[in-house]
Amino acid sequence: MTRRKVLALLAFFAGISTVYALAERQAQRMQATEAELSIDWDAVVDDPEERLEISWMSIPRFPTAREGTWIEKRLEARFNVDFKPLFTSHFAYMRRRPLVFAGGNVPDLFYAGDPVVVQKDAHHGYALPIPYEVIQKHAPNYVRYLNEYAPSAWLYAYWKGANYGIPTWGSSLGYPVPGIWRMDWLRNVGIDKVPENLDEMYTALWKFRHEDPDGNGIQDTYGMCPNAQAWFNVFGAVFGAYGIVPHGWMLRDGEVVWGGTRPEAKEILGLLRKWYADGLIDPDFAIGQIKSSPIPYQKFVSGKTGYLFSHGGYSSFDQYNKASLVSVIAELQPGAEVVVGPFPTGPEGIRGARVWSTAAHVFVFGKQVAAAPEKVVRMLKIFEALAVEEKLFVEVRMGQRGVHWEFDAERGLYYLPPYDDRNVANKHLIVLNVDGPGGFFAPCGVRPAIADKYLPTAMLRHRERYQRTEWAQAGLFGKPDVVPSSIKHLRDLRNLQMTVYAEIVRGERDLDYFDDFVAEWTERGGAEMTQEAREIYKVREEIYRKVGVVQRFTGR
Repeated sequence: MTRRKVLALLAFFAGISTVYALAERQAQRMQATEAELSIDWDAVVDDPEERLEISWMSIPRFPTAREGTWIEKRLEARFNVDFKPLFTSHFAYMRRRPLVFAGGNVPDLFYAGDPVVVQKDAHHGYALPIPYEVIQKHAPNYVRYLNEYAPSAWLYAYWKGANYGIPTWGSSLGYPVPGIWRMDWLRNVGIDKVPENLDEMYTALWKFRHEDPDGNGIQDTYGMCPNAQAWFNVFGAVFGAYGIVPHGWMLRDGEVVWGGTRPEAKEILGLLRKWYADGLIDPDFAIGQIKSSPIPYQKFVSGKTGYLFSHGGYSSFDQYNKASLVSVIAELQPGAEVVVGPFPTGPEGIRGARVWSTAAHVFVFGKQVAAAPEKVVRMLKIFEALAVEEKLFVEVRMGQRGVHWEFDAERGLYYLPPYDDRNVANKHLIVLNVDGPGGFFAPCGVRPAIADKYLPTAMLRHRERYQRTEWAQAGLFGKPDVVPSSIKHLRDLRNLQMTVYAEIVRGERDLDYFDDFVAEWTERGGAEMTQEAREIYKVREEIYRKVGVVQRFTGR
């Protein structure tokens, strides 16, 4: 190794050490002042005449935006606030945020995308705990809607007996997405209807491989090419036909269990193993990408496969969008006919697929806000108003109608020039999505009674026919990393599971190796995670009692 490489390596390790040292010192400093940060919330007064300055790092999707947008000014004028927005990309959020926080530059309010992020922020002393009673007092309707539409979101903000921040939801996250079929291929192989169960699905996929559906005289087509790297929905509708969430917590016989280690998962792998051996599954499924032109998508639109998982949402059929799936395939495969594939039923009549759950993210207050707790109250008032005032929510999410956007029942929402350039829209924080958690200053979804007014009629019909919420399988908690030890184990165990599943399906491992996988999963941290998940399940019931949740999700 050259001297330059040695120095570079030393510098790298020195940098890593500095980051950890900063984080540790920050945590020690925060813990040392814990006693000084006790807040008498009953005594906190938020004077609406006092202009508050609040720094806010919201959803990391608007790196080109600048302070002073129309949307920001609209919210500032209404609530007498001077926002200091911090705009970042998702990459910067993942890579630079820990460094910025470790250096002591923690915003007053910041986005935490997953439960594990909240847990880390609380552990390092960046986050201010907010009692449930405070949120209920200043945002009662917001709490009511959260309890109704996404109660598990409260778990995302929980760590060691305290609540850290404001959970959010998005009703769009609760609609399961079915697959799609090449209807012209089905007809070419003698099938005149879309498969409705796993047996019919097998028959169609077999014919796509062995009966030349594209008529070119070459055996160069497959039934499907799933994405083995997309852990959150690989073989989604097949697992869904057995009611199994393979990468999530479930409730079985009163016990919290990991779906991917269940006996039903072994049965499903046996089925998929046969499908692969019979040539139904493209061998490239194991190297699929999550982003950057995923292989399964490319194979479908280029005419190499006849079925595609998880692309049967309304947006795939949006003819107004030149980038939609039907628009792309019409250009690449003239004459191709694409139809939605209803979720196939399994042996017990179950159908559906995994969803993230309607619970979304958490907005956390920096611990320094303890010195000005009226900022918490002001922000809670803002979230409350966004939850109940349709006009305010719509304008803070999408801007002005007739200036930034327009709507008609056939087309739905659409941008007006110059905001029809996505870069311009992002720069001005214009987001034409009302039922998801996607806005910078309006980061929570709105209740369906309002959201449905801004959706095209065809989309509402599509959801009712193909994406019913009773087919959604979110697992017991939604995101699986609600358990604290997921920080240590989840990524490793997820990779283990994806690897073993792919090896079993491809025939590289015997089906009975599944039992060895379960034992290894348990030993490598699964047992610890499962024990914590069972404790979290009990905690969930206590949280629900405190915040007034009356609805209970099933474990599916």
